[in-house]
Amino acid sequence: MKLLFNDTLGRRSESVTTGIMRVIWLSLPLFCGPALADSFNDFELLLRTTVSISLWAFWALILLSTLLPTPVSLAIIRIGAPAAAALSLWSALETGGSVAGIVGLTVSAVAASVAISAPLGDRFSDGASYGDERRFLLRAPGPVLLLFGPLAWLTFLAGLTLGPLLLLNKNFLLGAVVTLCGFPLSAIASNAIYRLGKRWVVLVPAGVLLHDYLSVGDPTLIPRNQIADFSPAKAKTDALDLSQNSFGLSLEIRCFTPLSMMLKKGTRKIINESSTVENFMINPARPNAVLAEAHKRGL
Repeated sequence: MKLLFNDTLGRRSESVTTGIMRVIWLSLPLFCGPALADSFNDFELLLRTTVSISLWAFWALILLSTLLPTPVSLAIIRIGAPAAAALSLWSALETGGSVAGIVGLTVSAVAASVAISAPLGDRFSDGASYGDERRFLLRAPGPVLLLFGPLAWLTFLAGLTLGPLLLLNKNFLLGAVVTLCGFPLSAIASNAIYRLGKRWVVLVPAGVLLHDYLSVGDPTLIPRNQIADFSPAKAKTDALDLSQNSFGLSLEIRCFTPLSMMLKKGTRKIINESSTVENFMINPARPNAVLAEAHKRGL
C-alpha cells in the first residue's frame, strides 16, 4: 500500500499545531484584553478586580499547560480555550460589535479550534508515552461529541463560576447553595472530559495496545505475530465495531487466531464480559498517522 502520509509529517503537524497554540495563547491578552476591559467597566470594583485576577490566573494555567504535553494538560486546554472564545463572544456583544471585540473573538475562536484539533490531541496524548511506544487519541463517541461533551463543558463552567459570581454580587444564600452544588458537579464534568483524553491506541514493540475504558475492561495487547491485517475498514466488514459510533474513518485489525478480550457491555459500559474476537474496528483521531507509524514498525 502506498502511504500518502508519513510519520515525519505526522510529527511535524503535531509540533506545528502545538507551537501555534502556544503563540496564540501567549498573545491572547493583547487581542482580547481591550474588549474585555471595556466590558468590565460597569462592574463594581470588587467584582471587576476579582474577575480580572481570575482571568489572569486562568490564562497562566493554560499557558503552562501548553508547555507540558500530558493528558491532564490536554483536558485543561480543551476546557479553557473554548471558554475564552465564549467569553470573547460575550465581550463582543457587550461592546456592541466593536473592532476590538471582533478581533478578540476571532483570535480566541482560532485558539479554540486549535485546542480541539487532532494533531494537538495526539501530541498531548503521546506526552504520556514511555519507552518505544506511540500513543494516538481515539475519537470521542458521536453522542458525546454532539451532546454530552458540550453539556459536560457547560456544567464545568457553570458549576465553577455561577456560585462565586452570586457571592460577589452579595447574594450570599443562593451563592452559597450554588457553590456547594456547583463545585462537585464541576469536578465530575472535568473528570469526564479528562477521561475522554485517555482513550488511546498504542503502538508498542510487541504489537498494538487498545487502551479504551469504553470498549475493554483492561488495556488489551494484540501481539504483532497475531496481526493478520491492519488497514482501513471495509464498507461491509463483519468486524466487531469498537469505534463507539464515532465519526470518521475506522481502522480494522484482523487476527490470525481468535483473541480473548474483556469487552464492556451494557448501556453504561460498566459490565465486563470475556469474549473471543477475531477482527475489530477502532477509530483514531488521525487514522493516516496511525497507519504510517504501524507501517514504520512493520505492523
